[in-house]
Amino acid sequence: MKINDINRIQGINRYQQQINQKERQLKKTESKKDEINISDEAKALLEQTKDVGREEKINQIKDQIKNGTYQVDSGKVAEKILKWFK
Repeated sequence: MKINDINRIQGINRYQQQINQKERQLKKTESKKDEINISDEAKALLEQTKDVGREEKINQIKDQIKNGTYQVDSGKVAEKILKWFK
């Protein structure tokens, strides 16, 4: 009497192979990550180009927005929009 049914075992192996293949694909995608590094020279150039006056102006505008006193000059906005379309 023969007890072993090879066809069932092969069917189970196919499913296990599919599962293993999906796990390998997931590991490949997890290991691929983009990375950038900014050189020390670029950082130094960035520090040199900082405009202190610009930072002060930005801080003033932030304070005005917090206080609710910020006023937008609609004329200047319109001029900038027109220049952009020309």
